[in-house]
Amino acid sequence: MHKIIILALPVEGHFNPFVPVITKLVEKGHKVGCVTGRIFKDRVENAGAAFYPLPQKWDRSDRDKEVYEIYPELKKKKGLLQIRYYLKHIKYDQVPDILNLLENVLKHFPADLIVGDTFMIAGSWMKEMGGPPDVHLSVLPLSLPGKNIAPFGLGLLPGKSFFSKLRNNLLNTVFEKVLFNDVQIYVNKIRKKVGLPPCEKSFSITDYVMPDLVLHTSVPDFEYYHDDFPANFHFIGPVIIPPDNHYKKPEWWPEIEKDIPVVLISQGTIAKKIDDLIYPAIEALKEEKMIVIAVPIKDVEIRNLPENTHTAPYIPFGNLLPHVDIMISNGGFGGTQNALAHGIPVVIAGATEDKMEVAARLENSGAGINLRKQKPTPADIRKAVMKILSVPSYKQKAKELQTNFAKYDAPTLAVELMEGLIEKKLK
Repeated sequence: MHKIIILALPVEGHFNPFVPVITKLVEKGHKVGCVTGRIFKDRVENAGAAFYPLPQKWDRSDRDKEVYEIYPELKKKKGLLQIRYYLKHIKYDQVPDILNLLENVLKHFPADLIVGDTFMIAGSWMKEMGGPPDVHLSVLPLSLPGKNIAPFGLGLLPGKSFFSKLRNNLLNTVFEKVLFNDVQIYVNKIRKKVGLPPCEKSFSITDYVMPDLVLHTSVPDFEYYHDDFPANFHFIGPVIIPPDNHYKKPEWWPEIEKDIPVVLISQGTIAKKIDDLIYPAIEALKEEKMIVIAVPIKDVEIRNLPENTHTAPYIPFGNLLPHVDIMISNGGFGGTQNALAHGIPVVIAGATEDKMEVAARLENSGAGINLRKQKPTPADIRKAVMKILSVPSYKQKAKELQTNFAKYDAPTLAVELMEGLIEKKLK
C-alpha cells in the first residue's frame, strides 16, 4: 500500500481523467490525496480519496462560467498570445503557491509519489527540491517538439513535402529563440524565486523529460510520429467515460434508438459560448432527417427548438455515444477521443486553447473534418456532416482508431506504471 498525491487543475477536462485512476488506485488499497478545486470535492471523496483544496487564488473553477469570464484577460488574446498567457499566468505563476501547499500536505500525508496533469508541474519541481518521485499525466495533445512537427498552437499538420518539413523546422527555431523566449525567461525567474537553477533546455522539452514518468492519454495513431520520445514516455490510451447505470434517460431517448442518423453537438466545458457552435449547428441540421442532440445546454438556454433537436445540461458519454453517428465538437481532447473510441467520425470547429491542435490531429487521422475556424456558419457545418455521411472513408478511419483505442486500458496502465515506479524507487 502506497500514498499518492494527485494534482489536478480545477477544470473538467483536466480533472475528469483522474477519476478512474483514483478509483483504481483506491481499489488496489493505495491511499490517495487529491489537490484540486472545491467544485470537485464531492467527486474526490466519492472516489475514496482525501480532498485538499487549492489556494483560493488558483481555484477559479465555476461550472456556470466560461473560461473568458473566469480569466477576462484571455478575451483580448487570440492564438499564440493566448497560449503564452496560459503558460505564464496559469501554468507557471501558480507553482510557488502549489509548492507551499504541497509542503504542508506532505507533513500530514507523506506521499510516495506525486502525479500532476499537463498544467500542474509543481510535482516535478518539488522532486528537484528533495520531494518524492513524480508522474505527469498528459491530458492535452502533445506539445513536445519533434522533427518536422510544427510548434504547438498553430494547428499545422506535420511536414510531408520538402517545403512543409523545412517550414515546420524553421518555425520551431523561431518559436524557441524568438516568439516564446520570453516564456523561457519567465519560467527561469520563477525557478530562481523558489530556489531552483534555470532550465538549460526549453520549457517545452523540460516539462516532458523532468518527470519520472509521462503517461499520455492517447495512442500513437492519433498523435504525430516522433522518432525521439524520451525513455520515460508511455502511451496509455484515452480515458473512456463508462456508462452511468443510474442515469435517468429523458423521454425522447427512444428516438435515438431508431434507424436514423444521430448527430451530437458537444461544445465542451471551457468555451461555453453557444453562439459559436451550438446555434449554427442546430440551424444547419434543423430540416434534415436526423436526430440532433446538443450538450451542455440548460433547460431554459435555448427556446423554440426544431422538432428534430433535443438539449440537455448533461448526458454521460458512456450512455449516449453508442447511439451517435457523428459528433460536432469544438475540439476537446477527451471528448474527441471518446467519440473516436466508439468509431464515431467528428467535425471540429475550434481555434482556442488546444482545440486547433486536436482538430489538426483529427484531420491527419482521416477520421473527421477540421473546419479550421472558431465560428462556423450553418452552411459550413451542414456541408461537413453531409460529406461524412456520404464518404465511407471517415467512418472507416474512425473504426480503425476504435480498434486501436480498444487495445489500451488507461486507468489500469497508469496504475501499473505508477506502482512499478514506486517499487523501483523504494529498492
